[in-house]
This record gives sequence, structure tokens and C-alpha cells, in this order.
Amino acid sequence: MSSTFTLRQSVLAISLAFGASSTTPLSFAAEPAADEPVHQVMREIRLQAEQESLGEQKLDRRQIEAMNGIDGNITTLLRINPSVQFANKQQASATQGELAPADISINGAKFYDNLYQMDGMSLNNDIGPTNNPNKGVSSTNNATTPPSASQGFAIDTSLLCEVTVLDSNVGAEYGRFKGGVVNANTCAPTRKLGGQVSVESTRSSWMQYKLNDSQRASAANSTTADLQPEFEKWTYRAALQGKLSDNFSLIGSFVRKTSEIPLNGYGNGLQSSSDANRKVQKRGNDNAFVRAFWTISPGVKADLSLMHAPSSGDHFIANTKDSSFHLKSGGSGVNLGLVHPVDWLGGATMDHRLSWKSMDSSRSADSSIWKAWRYSSEKNWGVKTGTNATGWASNEGGFGNVDQEQENIDYKGKLKWDPVTFLGASHAFQAGLELGQQRSSYVRHTQYEQYQGSININSCALVGGGVDTQYCSMATPWNAASTVRGQYLAQQIIYYAGSYELSNKTRAVHLQDDIKAGDVRLRLGARYDDDELSPKATFAPRLSATWDVGGHGTTQLEFGANRYYGRNFFEFYARAKRMALQASPQTRRLSNGVLTTWGPPEMATNWSWIKLGDMKSPYTDEKMLGVSQQWGGMKWSAKRVLRAGRDELVYHVVSAANFYWDNVGHTNSKLWTVSAETVRPLQWAGTSTRVQFGVDKTHTNSSHADYETTVRNIDNGLDGYVYYKGKFMLLTDMPATNYNRPWTARLLLSTDVPAYRLKLDNFLRVRGPESGLVSTGESKLFDGGVATVFEDATVGKSISWDMRVQYALPKTGPGEGYVNLAVENVTNRSNPLYASAEIVYEKGRQFTLELGYRF
Repeated sequence: MSSTFTLRQSVLAISLAFGASSTTPLSFAAEPAADEPVHQVMREIRLQAEQESLGEQKLDRRQIEAMNGIDGNITTLLRINPSVQFANKQQASATQGELAPADISINGAKFYDNLYQMDGMSLNNDIGPTNNPNKGVSSTNNATTPPSASQGFAIDTSLLCEVTVLDSNVGAEYGRFKGGVVNANTCAPTRKLGGQVSVESTRSSWMQYKLNDSQRASAANSTTADLQPEFEKWTYRAALQGKLSDNFSLIGSFVRKTSEIPLNGYGNGLQSSSDANRKVQKRGNDNAFVRAFWTISPGVKADLSLMHAPSSGDHFIANTKDSSFHLKSGGSGVNLGLVHPVDWLGGATMDHRLSWKSMDSSRSADSSIWKAWRYSSEKNWGVKTGTNATGWASNEGGFGNVDQEQENIDYKGKLKWDPVTFLGASHAFQAGLELGQQRSSYVRHTQYEQYQGSININSCALVGGGVDTQYCSMATPWNAASTVRGQYLAQQIIYYAGSYELSNKTRAVHLQDDIKAGDVRLRLGARYDDDELSPKATFAPRLSATWDVGGHGTTQLEFGANRYYGRNFFEFYARAKRMALQASPQTRRLSNGVLTTWGPPEMATNWSWIKLGDMKSPYTDEKMLGVSQQWGGMKWSAKRVLRAGRDELVYHVVSAANFYWDNVGHTNSKLWTVSAETVRPLQWAGTSTRVQFGVDKTHTNSSHADYETTVRNIDNGLDGYVYYKGKFMLLTDMPATNYNRPWTARLLLSTDVPAYRLKLDNFLRVRGPESGLVSTGESKLFDGGVATVFEDATVGKSISWDMRVQYALPKTGPGEGYVNLAVENVTNRSNPLYASAEIVYEKGRQFTLELGYRF
């Protein structure tokens, strides 16, 4: 028995011995102790309550507990939000060993167009977010570019006390997004000393797999992380918090997540004679976090946080010897905040935030040389997978070492004035300044070489003398005649060691006036953004109006018209630089039965085909209309959101050898959302229950799936027509095939039973049928051309019920223990998904167990 397993057993036994509590590490909700008096004298101010918009949803600590998913990441919490859609593969049964956060779309925008913040510091990664691990092996096994992600840090939800989603009518304070804003916050401790430790686990044996016929046939002998027949996940959490004095307090937390995914090294269940047949892929996320809170004087507060949040993955290339590689992502951050009054400006408050972060998207590999041999007695580690020339290959090597890094230094200053009255209305002014410096670097540390094209040979002698022992083998290939003595690799491609660096400076100013006149509130705002990756500065108006019908706060109408500008990514500028490190393919031949050598490498010229278009900043225009009503102890709301995304970047093939990153993409979204939430918990028989409900109807069409989509003029990609649902339309106007469920209904019931130290959460989600678009192979004549006929490949609706039980055992000594049991897909229903042109399934019933101790 391994020492690791013994340690885990010990931790579980200790946790059980102490009992359990349902509070997660940073749920610091205890009341201040009686011996902790609070003395604070502040200047007299007048308050005007912040406008509560229908475009804003807040999740407090209790709701975070209720919505927490098995992997404990931020986006999983947002399943309750009717404006949020998830990627098709997020719940796919075949890939549940992964730890990467789910990608989301807010109001139809691309998943990389959201703004993620933690305590005011951006978590966004701009290196190349479309090349992310959620796309599977096609992304991780990339010879030139290690995978990246839109969320630069994989934050565990145990760190958080509040998450706020801004999905529409977003104020001028926020910019550089086209989808929505996700604000995650940690909170100051409320008692002298407290802490918690816990261990959580789930595994494949605790989950019911739901696989299609093809997956089921391949699962037992899977060689790919796209089909994971086994996995085992562990999460270790420890937290400590305390008020060291009336004015100074600290919180600290460490979280480690691990996942092991055993796979076959070689396909079809066959055994290699000279290489490992069973290989284990690994994933890991760490979150080390410390935050200090300091009340310097009345009205003057500072906070400082340090975060180290690396993620990693160990992978291998299937059917290949010496092919292991290690992926590194995440990084570190420092975040400093200061709030103080500015009396000489007429009773204003200034909020400063200075942050630094560094993120990785890097790879280290066992080898920097790839060779594609045919099986022979010398190259004898491959297995036979087919009958063609490549059906019995003995590949070896890897992709080499590449470091990608993004570094940001950002300052945000926000000045908020106390409300002043003039012209018969109350005005709460706000102004802000943002300055940023971004740097992105790419370093290929070692020359990477590919050798392929195995050809029969009878001698490895070289023209000019010598023998090739590296790329020629004197052993008869498996499919060659017995008179053939060996094989040589004919084709060579070289990727040179090299580096490049890109930088960007960003500037932004915003102004906003929150006006209140009687029962009407009007928010007038504008935002100016400028950065060096976009040749033109942008100006975004933000307007919203709210009418409190009757003046009692029970019925409100809200309207908004806003523009949101996104950002350009380093990838648009980096691809040509990366391709410039590549040599053109070279092929050597035999000369009178003797091997020639490859000539001097010639640099490839295809990098020069890639050009920058206008590089405008993509934007979204939004119109929103909503109503909210308090009735029956519930707050009901309904809203209509219309969005038009324009000048979106795509990879535009204008003609042969003439490629542009161009602003020719567009997205249109139409959404109805209805939601309801209890104003106060429902009390019954000693229990307390909060109810949350949301339903959406969504329609999104888009010219592209993401900015990597190639739109081709040479085959009428921009102007070409298709025939779909009985009418002709532009190919670029077809419905989106991801993040586009036509409707979803959600219900969350969170019940506390204090007498039994029990919390019970039930989350029910019903999603409408999902459609993929497939060509029928037919075509119709239209407008002097030919239109391809498309039809829907529709799968049925999905119904899932997730349950979470939190049980606190009786108190022992200074604290108490807890047991948390999560059951996802309680009914074990088979929920189909349409992904990558095939029907797959969400996972079946899955259990997760957490044991811990809190004091």
C-alpha cells in the first residue's frame, strides 16, 4: 500500500474522529465575540443606496455553498443564472477527471469575452484563450503552442464570501468585455481566531458513466484524455482567519486539488514489447492565498492580498515512446487596495487598487525530436492498429519546451462623491481612471524537429561518407518485402529555438452620474478606452433608467441602452511571429542507393501570409427592458435583452496566401429571462428555506464559433448562402451550435434545519433540446450559385437534479466536524449532448464526499 494512500486514510480517520461542520474554509459568518468592542468614529455622510439592477445577481456564502460543484470553481456557481450558458462538453461523462474551470457565455457572447475579477484584480488571460484544455487532446497536444484559458487562475470557491454577476446594464466602471462581469470577493474575518481543515474526494467508481456506442467500445482500452474510463480526485483544504486587533485582521487559505487519470499507452488494448503499457495522466490545482485588512483611521482602509495559484497537467502522446510532457498554467498575483475620504473635493471617497499578476501557459517535454517509424525488430515498441502503411507505427519523441507568460501591472482609481442636490434631483457622481501595462512573451528553449515519411532502404550510408544512425534503421519494416533491409525518414521540419515579446499599454477613463428625481433614477455614464493593440480609442455610452412605480420599491421598471467594447488578444499579433520560427519542410532522397543529407534549412514564408486587418475593437450594442415585482414573499423579475455584436475578429482568408485577422464577424442574441427569489427565508417547523428560480429563452446566431474560425472568401464563406429550415440565408447567419440551449429552467431550494445541524440543497435544471447543424449532402440553386442544405441534428432535453447534504456533528472541544455529501444527477438520467458532430452524454449519478473540522 502506497504512503500516499496511507496518508489519505489517516486524514479521513482524523476527520471522522473529530466530527463535522458544514461551513467551508472562509465562511466567516460568526458574530463578533462579546469581548471585541468596536469603536469607530466616522464623518457624517449622506447615503444614496446603490441602484439594484435587474442585470445584477449576487450569490452570498450560503448560495455559494448550495451551488458549489464537484470541482469547486467559480463558473460552476453560475448555473443558477438564467443569462449564463455552458459549453456543450462541460458535463460530458467521458472527461470527468479534468479540473479546468468550465467556459461560459453570458447573453450569447463568446466565452473569452467575459471579465473575471477577484477582489478587484482581473483574472483574465489574454495569451490565446481559444486554445484551451476544455477542447481536449486537439488543444493539449499542440506542437507549437501550449494550451491557454480565458480564466488565468483556477480559483477554488472556498476562498469566497460573495460572487456578483453583471450580465446587462453594466455601469461605466467596467470595460474590456462584451459578455458580462464576474466579480468574486473574499471578506474580512469577524472573530479573533477561526479555521478549518477538510478532505474531499470523488472517483470514477462513484460515478455512473453514460457513453455512446463508440465510446463504450473504446473505453476499456482508451489511450486519450478525451475518453477517461478511470479517474480519482482529491481536494485538500486548510484555512485560518483572525482579528489580531480591532484594526487589523488576516485570512489565509491553502487548497490543493489533484486528479489521476490512468490510460493505456497504446491502442486497441495491445501491449508494447518495450514501453510502458499503462500510463497515468495527472492534473493539479493549488490555491495559496493570504489577505490582510487594516483600518488605518476612521474612513481609511487598506487591504493587501498575495496569491499563488499554479495549475499543472501531465500528459503523453498515444502510441508514442518517450512522449511525456508537463503543462503549466496559472500563476501568482499581488493586490493592494486603499480607500480614503477626500473632503476637499466636497465629501468624496477615493478607492485605489494596484495589482500585479503573472500567468503561465507553458510546456516542458521529455524530448524535442519527433520520429515516425514503421514497426520493425529494432523499432519494436509500437502496436498494430491497422493494415495500411501507418497501421503499425513506432513513433517516438515529443514537442519540446515552450514557455508562454503574461504579466500585468494595473492601477484603478475610483472617486465617488456623496450625493448632492441641484436642479431638483439628487446626483451621485463617480469618476475613474485606469492605467495598465501588459507584457506577453514566448520562448522556445530548444530546437524542435519532426522526422517522418518512412521509406524502404538497404543501406544507411550517407553521400560523402559516414552512416546515418539517427534517422535510418537497418531492420526490415513490418510491411516491407523480406529483401528490404531497413527504413529511413525522408521528411524534416525544424522549429527553431527562439523568442518574441509583445507589450500593450491600456488607458481608460469613466464618468457616471446616478440621478434620483422622485421615483425615477437615471444612470448616465460613459467610458473611454485606449490601448496599443487597437489603433483607435473607443467611447462607450452607458445609459439606464429605473422607475419605482408607486414609490414603495415593490414594482420597478428598468430600461437600458449600452455599448460594451471588448479587447484584442496577443494571439492576433503573435501567430506570424511564432510561424516565423519554422523552417520549410525538406525531403531527402536516395542517390544511387546512398542517402543524401537535408540541405541547409530554409525559413518558411507562410508567416508573411498573415496580416492584420483594421484591428478595430469589437463591440456589442445592448438594449434591455425589464420589470420586477415583490409579491407573495418573492421578488419576481422579467427582462428582455437584445445584443448585436459587431466588428468581431475572425481568421479571414481573402485569397491564397492572403490571410487577415479581420473585423468581419458578428453575433446577434435575443434573450427572455424570468427569475424569482424569496425576499426572506420561508419558515416552517423549525426549518428555513430559500427559493431561487430562473428560466431563459435564448436565440443566438453568429458568423463564427470563436476568433479561430476561418472565414473564406475563396469559397464564398462571407457571401455564400445555405438552405436551412425552409429558407435561404447567409452561412454567417446560421444559429450558434454551442452555448445556445433554446431554453433552460432552474430551481434551487436551500433548507437549513438548525435543530439537526443539517443543511440540504436541491438544484433542479431542465434544459431544452439541443441542436447541431449537419449538411445533408444536398444543394439547391440560388442567386446564380449553389446553396448547401443544412438540417438540425437535435437531441432531447436534459433534466438533472443535484443534491448537497451538509451535516454538522455535535461540537467536540473548541470546534466541530462536518460531513458534506454531494450527489449530482440523482436520478441517473441519460442526458444527451451534441458535441463535435456526434451525440455524447452527460455524466450519470456521481457522489462526492467531504470530511473536515472547524473551530
